[in-house]
Amino acid sequence: MRRVVIKWAAGLGALALLVGLGWWGVKTLSTGGKQAQIVMVTKPVTKGDIEVTVRGWGVLQAIEERDILCLAEGVVKNVFVGQGERVVKDTPIAEIEAGDLEIKLKQKEIELEMLKIELARAFGVSPDQVGSVDPNQALVLRAPSPGRVEGFKVKEGEVASGLVCQIVNDSKLVISLELPKTLFDMVKVGQEAGFYPDRFDGETSGVVVAADPTPIARDQAYFYEVRVEIQNPGLLKVGDEGHLVIRTPGGRVSQRAAITSFTSSQPVVAAFPGTVKKTFVKDGARVKTGDPILEFEPGQALLSAMAKQMEYKQKVLEIEEIRMMLQNLTIKAPIDGTIMSLGIVPGQRVAKGSNVGRVANYERMNLMLQLDEMDVPKVAKGQRVEITVWGPQGEQKCEGTVADIGASGQPRDGIGAFNIRVELNNPGFLLPGMGAEASIFVSRKENVLLCPVEALYRGDDGGWMVDVKEGKERKPVPVKVGLMNDMVFEVLAGLTEGQEVVTGMTKEQPGQPGGMPVRSGPIRIIK
Repeated sequence: MRRVVIKWAAGLGALALLVGLGWWGVKTLSTGGKQAQIVMVTKPVTKGDIEVTVRGWGVLQAIEERDILCLAEGVVKNVFVGQGERVVKDTPIAEIEAGDLEIKLKQKEIELEMLKIELARAFGVSPDQVGSVDPNQALVLRAPSPGRVEGFKVKEGEVASGLVCQIVNDSKLVISLELPKTLFDMVKVGQEAGFYPDRFDGETSGVVVAADPTPIARDQAYFYEVRVEIQNPGLLKVGDEGHLVIRTPGGRVSQRAAITSFTSSQPVVAAFPGTVKKTFVKDGARVKTGDPILEFEPGQALLSAMAKQMEYKQKVLEIEEIRMMLQNLTIKAPIDGTIMSLGIVPGQRVAKGSNVGRVANYERMNLMLQLDEMDVPKVAKGQRVEITVWGPQGEQKCEGTVADIGASGQPRDGIGAFNIRVELNNPGFLLPGMGAEASIFVSRKENVLLCPVEALYRGDDGGWMVDVKEGKERKPVPVKVGLMNDMVFEVLAGLTEGQEVVTGMTKEQPGQPGGMPVRSGPIRIIK
């Protein structure tokens, strides 16, 4: 009966066997028929510890690397660190001049304030509401104050833009006149006055509200302006002439004068031109604050209002961005680590968001491995890993832990390769980019029955077998295998401690010690 036993390095074992047998046959003939004896090479079954590892090769990386970002725009004023220096998080890296940003902020704030006032009038709301108001409100122009409508000439269906009318407060009127020095010196703010209009009988009472000491040059002398506010009984209007009397402690100051203006007058302006859909007032009508004056058709007016409101919101964001940049004029380290690169110098202009360098944290590192699909099932998170690197000091070792196992593999040489990430503390001699060998300790047992792995082979039924030496014979014995590494395997059943198992065969010439191995390794042919 011929039995073929296959073990792990089939090609090399068979080649060694054939070469050995060939040499033995030639030697037998050359020695005149003195055939060498075949003897067994054995090793004992022992008790001990077994550890199973998975080996891999990979490249070391810093566990955390971050770009150094500039959060403001401007000119670099100072640089505080250099490449290769250790930093902690928020360490100042560089400083940016504030000048350009402060000027830009002032300009933007002035522009925003002007736009806010414009929109407040257009929408008929207070300045603090212009950002949130419904832009449809701009389609209705409303009275900004109580009073009488003056100068309203708009008709429905026409396009209106700019000044639509004035809302005047005609309950009081203003008389402005110029007095010579002698009379001006008698007049003080708060003195009572009376106006006698030419068109009506009687007196309209008033009071001095302003006496401006700034001289006004006329043809022959200097004059000074005085303003008197009078009550309007209802019939007086701007331009009415009459006689004004100011009562002073030194006597009455009497002058010819004319009503120059209403006490207050506010314009109603169409900020966004559009077609008038409806009018609500006529010229001369009296209105209260907020009363509608006219309504525009939706369309261009609404689009213009929305665009203007968006412009306002954009300016608010621009100002917030500038203020944020002013708070970030110091470029800071994003993490603890070592400055890998730094690309700025004093006087250099930088843009907001630009990358000016990189920081890497070497204290914790990653080792990125790729393992074949046959080894991945043995690996689990948390397993201990021994790492070996080679550097100026020669071979150096440290330990890490399996941190992550790839969920899917990538084809490599016809076999799936899975990414394994190992985390480790840097003892001080590791650098990113170093190659490293890793041994992942997947299992370990202590004080178990161990047998040399070279004794193991597959039987005819596919089960594991070893040959046990019994006297000068060898006896095939089935065994149950537990853990296995490249040196020994755990015997779960079939052998006892101290038994001698056959690990190879050798030839020994008569009269000569030792011999030439017939089999050594994982393949043998037994007849």
